Amino acid sequence: MCRPTTGSDITALDWSQDSQWVAAASKDLSVRVFSLNPIPDYIPPTLTGHRTTPVGVFWAGSTVAATAALAGEDAPALITVGKDGAVFYWMYDPAPPNAHPTPQGYAKVPGKHRKRKAPDTDPIQPRTAATKGDRVDQGNKLRDAEGDEHDSSSDVENTDGSEGGEESGVGQAQAAVADPTEDAAEMLAGTSGRAHGDQQQREEQMMSFAGGRWRLGGKHFFNQRGAQVTALDFHRETGMLVVGFSNGIFDLFEMPKFDNIHTLSVSRSAINAITFSKGGDWIALGCAALGQLLVWEWRSESYILKQQGHYYDISTSSFSPDGTNLATGADDSKVKIWNVQSGFCFVTFSDHTAPVTAVAFLPSGSVVVSASLDGTVRAFDLVRYRNFRTMTSPHPVQFVSLAVDPAGEVICAGSLNTFQVYVWSVRTGRLLDVLAGHEGPVAGLAFSPTQSLLASASWDKTVRTWDVFSGKGGVEALQHSHDVLALAYRPDGKLLASATLDGQIYLWDPQEAQLLGSIEGRRDLAGGRLSSDRRALGNSTSGQCFTSLAFSADGAFLLAGGSTKYVCMYDVEEKVMLRRFQISHNRSLDGVLDLLNSKTMTEAGPVDLIDDDADDVDDLLPPPPEGGPGSAADMPGTGSKRRAAIRSRAVTLSPTGQTWAAATTEGLLLYSLDQGLVFDPTHLTEDITPAAAYKALGNRAFVRALLIALRLKDPDVLRHVIMSTPPNQVSSVAAGVPSSTVSQVLVALASYLADSPHLEFLLCWLRHICLKHGKTLQHEKAAVVMPAIRSLQRVLSKTHEDLSAACDSNLYTLQYLCAAGQNGQPVK
Repeated sequence: MCRPTTGSDITALDWSQDSQWVAAASKDLSVRVFSLNPIPDYIPPTLTGHRTTPVGVFWAGSTVAATAALAGEDAPALITVGKDGAVFYWMYDPAPPNAHPTPQGYAKVPGKHRKRKAPDTDPIQPRTAATKGDRVDQGNKLRDAEGDEHDSSSDVENTDGSEGGEESGVGQAQAAVADPTEDAAEMLAGTSGRAHGDQQQREEQMMSFAGGRWRLGGKHFFNQRGAQVTALDFHRETGMLVVGFSNGIFDLFEMPKFDNIHTLSVSRSAINAITFSKGGDWIALGCAALGQLLVWEWRSESYILKQQGHYYDISTSSFSPDGTNLATGADDSKVKIWNVQSGFCFVTFSDHTAPVTAVAFLPSGSVVVSASLDGTVRAFDLVRYRNFRTMTSPHPVQFVSLAVDPAGEVICAGSLNTFQVYVWSVRTGRLLDVLAGHEGPVAGLAFSPTQSLLASASWDKTVRTWDVFSGKGGVEALQHSHDVLALAYRPDGKLLASATLDGQIYLWDPQEAQLLGSIEGRRDLAGGRLSSDRRALGNSTSGQCFTSLAFSADGAFLLAGGSTKYVCMYDVEEKVMLRRFQISHNRSLDGVLDLLNSKTMTEAGPVDLIDDDADDVDDLLPPPPEGGPGSAADMPGTGSKRRAAIRSRAVTLSPTGQTWAAATTEGLLLYSLDQGLVFDPTHLTEDITPAAAYKALGNRAFVRALLIALRLKDPDVLRHVIMSTPPNQVSSVAAGVPSSTVSQVLVALASYLADSPHLEFLLCWLRHICLKHGKTLQHEKAAVVMPAIRSLQRVLSKTHEDLSAACDSNLYTLQYLCAAGQNGQPVK
C-alpha cells in the first residue's frame, strides 16, 4: 500500500483495532488517517494543532471507549503526543447512514462528477500539505445536486476553545445526496443476496472512519519542565500510556482520564526505548547512553530485570580458565564479568579513569587483571569483588596490551607512548623489570604456554621474544614487512602466529625463529563498503587487516578478526580458510552493505554524511556522548550523521573449545557448539509467579510447581515445593526436572540436607535425581556439575559422621530396645 503524504519524515504509525485504518504522524506537525482499502473519493484528513513534532499516535480502542462511556464522556478515537509533552484527544463524529465521502469542492451529479465553485469564495486549488508557517483553513461550502447547502468549513473542529487546534487542515467532506440512478445500477449489479450482504458489511467496515468529521476533543500536558518526550508506548487492551523523557523519568497514565499512576526516575540520561509486554503488566525501558535495560512490573512496583552493558565499544575480552565466566573491557572505562550460561553481568568494576585496552584472568580464575590508557594495571578479586592491587609505572604511560604468565606470578603490559614492556609481581605489585627495544607501540603480548618466553608485537614491524625470568632481555627479533598488530601462541607453544597491517598472517617457529608459512588474508577480509569510500568494493582493500588472533584448544584452527564485518577461521596445517562468520546484518552500521547507491555520492561527499539540518536535531536518536567517539561534531566525518563502522576488536576462544566470543561494534557475540547454550535472559513469563507455584501445588501439579520454582530462582519457593511433594510422587517429579536445571536441584538438596530433619525424604529425592539424570550428569561439563557434587559430598560426609558417632555411643541401648520390643515386655 502506498499513500501520498506531505513528503516529510514519518515519526509514528499505528494500526486501528480492525486493521483497516492507519494513522501516521510526520514532521510537518500533522497526523493523517489512511485507509487500507481504496475508498472512492476519500481524502485522508489532516489533523493539526501540535506546536512540536508529534512523536506518538495511537488508536484508542475499545477499552478507552468503555471507560469513557462509564464516565459519561465522549471517547477519543485517536490519541497523539507531541515532543513537548502535549497530548491531544481526537474525536470522530460519524456521518449520517446515507452519506458517502466526497472531496471538498466537488459534488456528485447524475452521470458525471463536476467541479463546482463555492459561492463567495475563490476557486479551490489542488490540495497541498499544511506547513509549519502556513496552516490555513481550506474549508468551503459544498452544495449538492439539488441545491442544499452543507456547512463543511472545517473537517476538524476544536471543542475546548483553546488555541492551536482551530486550523486543522483538510478532512473528508460532508455527504452529498446519492444519485438514484447510480443506486439502482448498484442494486442490479448484485449477483446474490449473500454476496451483496458480505460486500455491504465489508463496505461498512471500510467506511467506519470515512465521511464523518474529526474534531479536537481535549488537551493534556505531562508538565515535565525542560524535558522532551523521547519514547512512549500505549497498551490498547488496558488503556495505559507510558512515556519516557529526556531527563530519565518515565510516567504511566491511565487513559482517557489522564490519571498519573506512576512517576519513576531510572537514570539521568534520556530513555530511548520503551514498550509494554503483551499483557500490559511489565514495562521494558532502554537507555542508550548508559547501555541500560530495565523491566518494571508496575502493579507491584518491582524490578523484574535490571542489566547494564557497556555503552561504548567493547575493546577486549577474555574467558576464565574453566570457561564459565567472561571478562570484558570497553572504552567506557569499565570492566564487566559475565556468566556465559545465563548471559548476565554479575559484577562491574569502575576503577579505571580511561578506556580499558586489555583484560586477562589469572590461572586460578579468581582474579582478573586489566590494563588501561590511564596508566594503571589493576587486579580485581572475584571473591570479595574489589580492586586489591594497582600497578603503575615510574613515568606516566598508556598501556595497550597485557599478558599473564602460565604460573600466575608475573604480569606484563605493553605501552603505547614509551614503546616498553613493564613487568610486575602479582604477589607484591612491585615493578620487576622494564623491557626496552621496540621502536613503536607494543600492540600485543603473549606468554609461551610451555617455556619462560614472552612474545611482543609492535608497530615497528617486529615480533620480539624475551626471557623474563632470567633477566637476559631480548632473545630473538622476528622481522615483518608491515606493522604487527596482533599475535597468539598455539597451546603447545610450538607455533607463533602474527597479523600485520597488510592483512597477512605469519606462522613462526618461536624456538628456531624461522618462518614456517603465511596466510593471505586480504581477500578474505574483503567485504562491506563504507559510505565514505570513493572506490568500489572490488577495488578497495586498503585499511582492512586483522587486529586479533586466537588458537583453538587443540591448535588445529585459528580465528582472526579485525576491521571488517567478517571473522575468519583458518586451518593451521593447510593454511586455508574454512569458514567466514558475518558478525552483523544491521544496516544502520557502516560497512555492512557491499553495494551502495551511487546517487547519494556528491562532490562534497556522501549525502548521508552532510550535516545540512543542524537546526532540526532528531532527539529520538541519541547523540554521541560527551567525550566519546564521534562527539566532535565540527570534525570531518564526525557529528550527528556519522555512523559507527562494523568491526571486531577482539576474538577469544574458551579453554573448553566449545565457545568463542567476538567483541564487535554491536556488542559481545558468543558462538557455541553446545546446543544447550541458548541465551534466555529470564525464562520468565507473566504467569510465572510464587502464587502460580502455590496454586499448582494446591492442584497437585507437582511437576509444574517445581518448574515454576526453578524458573523463579527463589530459594524459599523452591524449598517449599520440594518439601511439599508427597514421597510417592518424588520419582515422577524428579523425572520431569529439565536437564539444564539438574545441577540447580542438587545444590538445593545439599543446602536442605545441612539443616533439615527430614533426612530420609531428601535422600529419596537425591536417589531419584541420580537415577533419572545419571547420563546427563556424566556428559555435563565438570565446571557446572562438580560444585554441586562437592557440596553434596561434604554435607553427606558430615551427616554420616554425626550419625555414626551417635549410633556407636548408643549401640547397646539400641540393641536392648530392639530385644525388648521383640519379647513383648514393657520397657521400664
